[in-house]
Amino acid sequence: MRNVIRNFRRSRNLGSCSLVVLLTACAAAEPTPEQTAADAKATETIDQILNAPLASDAYSKPERCLSTFEYDQMEVLDDQHVLFKGNGDDIWLNKLRMRCIGLTRNSTPVIRLRDTQVCDMDTFQSMDTMLGMWQRTSATCSLGEFTPVTAEQAKTIEAALTEARKAR
Repeated sequence: MRNVIRNFRRSRNLGSCSLVVLLTACAAAEPTPEQTAADAKATETIDQILNAPLASDAYSKPERCLSTFEYDQMEVLDDQHVLFKGNGDDIWLNKLRMRCIGLTRNSTPVIRLRDTQVCDMDTFQSMDTMLGMWQRTSATCSLGEFTPVTAEQAKTIEAALTEARKAR
């Protein structure tokens, strides 16, 4: 009986210890005011870039879908922005519907396509190889609209997001 009580006390202590670790991890995951301000500044910069007037031949409205033949590369900028780079000078910025936990600049996004288009509301996950096996490294991410941007705008957006990361 003493062993049962001792084991119960141990498991109860481990449970409370696990709860403390879990609460500490959750508290650490919340952004600091400095991080929130840096994210707001980066978002403001991106909005300014996207709202800046372009030459009439370079301007087009956001697109709901892209053909898989229109782009050949996806570049993750942060946990909410992905660039789709086309075969020529075509570049589209996709602002994900919400932040995607675990998505980083080094992520390899994998989209499960239903046909030859990738569209607003389609989902993907980032994958990476660990010990020779593919493993998921992010939550499921949901795409937004595809906003055409120039190469110069893309560089400015990347710089703004890099500055925001440094400010954290």
